[in-house]
Amino acid sequence: MTENYSPSPGANQDSVHSIAFLSQRDLGLAVPVNFVSSPLVSLSAACFPFNRFEDADSADCISNLLAVGFRRFAIDLYWDQARKVWSFCPAAVPTSTSPASSVLGGTQASQSPQSTTASLTSVSTAATSPTLQKRQDGEDSSQTPTTSSAPVTSDLSSVTGTSTGSGETQPTATDSIEDSDASLISIGPYSCTTSINLSTLITQLRDYFIQTDDTINASLLYFYINVHAAAPTANPLSSPPSSTSLPSQEVLIGNLFGQSLSDYIYTPTDLAANRRNVNGSWLTVAERYRPAEEFYTVTLNEFDQASTKDGWPSESYIEFSRRKRLLLGWGSIDPQLTRYNFSGDASNIFPQNFITKPVNVTTSSTGQVTSGCFIRPNTENIQVAAVNTSWATASVSDFPSPSGSDLAPVLSLTSNLTACGISPVLNSTLLNVTARQDFRPYQSFAYASIWSWASSEPQSHNSSNYRCALTSTSRQGRWIVADCRGDYYAACRASRQPYNWTTSSRTVSYESAEDACPSDFEFAAPRTALENSFLTQAMVVGNKANTWVDFNAIDRQDCWVMGGADATCPYKLASWDQDYTRRRAILVPTVAACITLLVTALTIFVKAAGNRKTRKRTRKRAVNGFVYEGVPS
Repeated sequence: MTENYSPSPGANQDSVHSIAFLSQRDLGLAVPVNFVSSPLVSLSAACFPFNRFEDADSADCISNLLAVGFRRFAIDLYWDQARKVWSFCPAAVPTSTSPASSVLGGTQASQSPQSTTASLTSVSTAATSPTLQKRQDGEDSSQTPTTSSAPVTSDLSSVTGTSTGSGETQPTATDSIEDSDASLISIGPYSCTTSINLSTLITQLRDYFIQTDDTINASLLYFYINVHAAAPTANPLSSPPSSTSLPSQEVLIGNLFGQSLSDYIYTPTDLAANRRNVNGSWLTVAERYRPAEEFYTVTLNEFDQASTKDGWPSESYIEFSRRKRLLLGWGSIDPQLTRYNFSGDASNIFPQNFITKPVNVTTSSTGQVTSGCFIRPNTENIQVAAVNTSWATASVSDFPSPSGSDLAPVLSLTSNLTACGISPVLNSTLLNVTARQDFRPYQSFAYASIWSWASSEPQSHNSSNYRCALTSTSRQGRWIVADCRGDYYAACRASRQPYNWTTSSRTVSYESAEDACPSDFEFAAPRTALENSFLTQAMVVGNKANTWVDFNAIDRQDCWVMGGADATCPYKLASWDQDYTRRRAILVPTVAACITLLVTALTIFVKAAGNRKTRKRTRKRAVNGFVYEGVPS
């Protein structure tokens, strides 16, 4: 299996979508991560729908999913007790086979169909790829591990679980095809390589983290782990027996992730320690890193030490203060593995339904959410507890999408679930192709989750006058770039009430918007999709078609920031080295704001992505809490 993060040409977002995705990451940097929605994809559905488990195919597929904007993944791992490995193959893979041209008994392994040209429906959205920098020494590892009981079945179940059947087959080796790293072995309906194991995914994730390790490209990844027992080699369609040889401590899933990625994992141990002493964790960092307090409750003891039972850190705290990039959680657990040592992994992997909460929704045939949405009538004093979207997820797989079908309904549902404050879960194969064969359907799905900018926005203007964000009811609450001198209403959010929005009573220029909001309200920009929906609702009720939001690029072209007309871009072009292999602009954060983008740097980043494999990493250092890539000497 290729161990590098290497997306297909075109999978990386263009500059417009990059700005949109980065805008959403940065707008939500101060919101606790459990209230920020993003799409979730099943690797079984997107990469292995045809029972072919081959290394290079898998690596290319996962690279493409990351490149198009997915940040949450459900993975199905199978415990192969004979080889004592966690494999992606649903059947146990023999350690040696005799070459043969066909399977002896059973069903011939299915071959994936050729990629077909699909009719893709574009969606009004945008995207980006986030990043961070090399971890610093001296991280606190003295926290007390938490423990969890054996998980129960989750709604994030496997898409391609083994079915019952009969008829023994003998495994045979087939010739290596396409760009496979190893010969495929046919085991009944499955075609697998011996090396497509968890360790190869972990190695690829590490390469992805290294390649995207700067403040522009960093983002959090979430992996939900479904564990199964591999079916017997001789009878791959039978129900797997209970494992008689469970994983030892050395091959526990959490330990395997931790061995290579411990610098990047935000763990249950970290969360427990942060919650026990908020004064000593979230409140010790600069204000821009602190999670917004309106989203969780705090209790003070007799020594005025603050703690919380329900609070989560913000992405800015996890990434830019703690320099972490990954959260792991249990998904579904096969009955054969209920005796797995979950306590041994409790310090690295969150319990079931701890970082995901499936919610019940009903939908129409056109992708509308008819019940289960978290948007409430536009009344004052809407509290977070009344619309508790913490970790909310819902599947979009009620819409089958065979080859040649229209993706419009599933994309509409994706957009509408996101607007309702729910992370859409994709656990079906789009247009009958994998994300390796054709990334475009999956790119459209990811783009459909963009709730901020309208299609083809934000447009880039040389004139500093055309660098202010305007939301419009005619665009279903999506944003466009407008002339800052224009007169429009101002979007106003109540203090510490994220879902209580109103608009100014008079129209003003962008520069005057800060003074136009009523008392107890402030000029603001929505930080999440649900906040944006509440603002749009307030605009409709107030008959205010066009409204300024607190988002502009006045200081520097394409560098979008909150903070009013006088806000400055937090990044400046620090250095340009013509001999640098990637020929990449170095971005150095210089002020407190966290919202930024330089299109030039991103364009160079995309064009040079293929050259990263041979480049040596340069030294990095922290400035004002940010970590950035240093200029090569």
